[in-house]
Amino acid sequence: MKKYIILLLILNLSIYGCSSIKENLQSPVNTYLSSRIKNNDTIIVIANKINNNYAIELFKTRSLVPVTANTLENSVLLDDPKFNEKYWSVMNEKYHNDKTKEIWLKSDFWNQNDFKNLKIKFIKEVDFPKPWISNEYMTEKKAEVIVFAFSNPILYDNGRYAIFAKSETTTKKQFNDPNCIVIMKMENKKWKFVQEINDGNYY
Repeated sequence: MKKYIILLLILNLSIYGCSSIKENLQSPVNTYLSSRIKNNDTIIVIANKINNNYAIELFKTRSLVPVTANTLENSVLLDDPKFNEKYWSVMNEKYHNDKTKEIWLKSDFWNQNDFKNLKIKFIKEVDFPKPWISNEYMTEKKAEVIVFAFSNPILYDNGRYAIFAKSETTTKKQFNDPNCIVIMKMENKKWKFVQEINDGNYY
């Protein structure tokens, strides 16, 4: 009986530990999104997660790009964090998706449990309206709603930073391909926004 109780306690602690880790990894996205919108605003989130590879590759690319007079604002890495090949390699090895190179994951989705105190409507990427096809959101009757998409957050520099890919559009604009990454920093056991880095292209 004692062995059964001990085994049950270990199992419960394992489940709690896994859920705590999962919550910690997802909290940078929730923290960022909560800072961008009001609790009473309804937004749309693309249910499909963006491939981690996009964030990993863009982080390195925009860290090593030379700065010129033509460099767009917020398109290069600042000094916090500094790019470190060792830390990047560790991140790449841990989070790189070897199964698919597609931008939108077909079997990994966001849901309401991933976000706290936010009113969200989830739409799969394949069902999200495309600007080259006439759709209901183009009419004046439909209010313009902000639309986000995210990758899972990935940790950098021994967990001091969280990085994730982001797409931001509206139901009127409808161009939802990812074009930037968000960097958050752990300070006093809370995630703080550091920088948003775009891909350096003109749109």
